[in-house]
Amino acid sequence: MAIFQKAYQGYSGPLSPPFERTLVIFRYALADVFQSRLFVAFFFISLLLPVLLMCAIYVYHNLELLLQFEVSLDDLTEINGNAFVLAMQIPQNSLLFLMILGIGPTMISPDLRNNAMPLYLSRPINKASYIFGKLLVLIFLGSLISWVPALLLFILQAYLAGDSWLGQNLHLPVASILTSLTWIVSLSLVAFAVSAFVKWKSVARMFFFGIVLLGSILGGVIEEVFGGVGGYVVNLYAALEVLMAALYNADSDVLSFVPQMSVGIAVLQFLIISLLALVLLTRRIRAFQVVS
Repeated sequence: MAIFQKAYQGYSGPLSPPFERTLVIFRYALADVFQSRLFVAFFFISLLLPVLLMCAIYVYHNLELLLQFEVSLDDLTEINGNAFVLAMQIPQNSLLFLMILGIGPTMISPDLRNNAMPLYLSRPINKASYIFGKLLVLIFLGSLISWVPALLLFILQAYLAGDSWLGQNLHLPVASILTSLTWIVSLSLVAFAVSAFVKWKSVARMFFFGIVLLGSILGGVIEEVFGGVGGYVVNLYAALEVLMAALYNADSDVLSFVPQMSVGIAVLQFLIISLLALVLLTRRIRAFQVVS
C-alpha cells in the first residue's frame, strides 16, 4: 500500500445531535458530584424540609389532628404567598447557595488545571455545549431541592383546600420556578467564573463566598451612606428579595426587609451579573493552551 494512503483522515461519518453531546458532559459531571458522600448526605437532608411541610399541610386540613394537638382554628395562618415564601422559598434559597458553594467552584477548575479543555473542544463539542452541560447539573440538582418539591406542596394544598384556593393562588408555582431558576443560574455562572480563574477548589469556594458576601456588605454600606437604590445594585440577595416579593405577592412586613427597588432593576441586575460571569468564563475556556 502506498504511504499517502495511510495518511490521517478525519471522521466523515454522521454526528450525534448537539444536545446529546451536551448530555454527555452532563452525565459525567453529575456522576462526579454524586461520588462525594458529603453531598449525598446534604442532598437527602435538603429533601426533609418539603416532607415536613407536606405533613404540616395534611395536619392543617385535618380537624381531628388539630384538636388532638390542641391547636385553635383562630391561630392557624392562611396558606398563601407569604406562607410559601417564609416556609419554603427562603430556606430553599439558603440550601441552593450551600449546594452551589460546595460543587459549583469545583466543576471547571479540574479541567483547566489538568489541561483537559483542548481534549474536550477537539471533539464535536463547542464552548456552549460544555458550559451548558456543566450548568445543567446544578439546574437539575437545584430544581430537585427547590421548585419541584414546592410544586408538590402546591398540588397537595390545592387538593385539600379546594378549587377556590387554587384559583386565587395560581401564581405560586410560577413564582417558585422563576425565583429558584434565577437564583440557581446566576449563582452557578458566578461560581463557574471563579472556578475558571482559581484552580484550587478550597480557594475557589472562599472566593465565591467572598464575592456574594462582599456584595451584600458593600451594598448595605453604600445604601446607608448615599441612600437610594445604588447600594442594592451590587447586592445580589437584595435583588432576589425584590423578585420574591413581586412574584409571590408577599407583604413586605412579612419578609422583614425588602429593598425599595423596582422589579425591572432587580431583573437587570441578575442579567448583568450573569452575562459578566459568562463573558469571563468563555474567555478562559479555549481549545488551546498558551505556553510561555
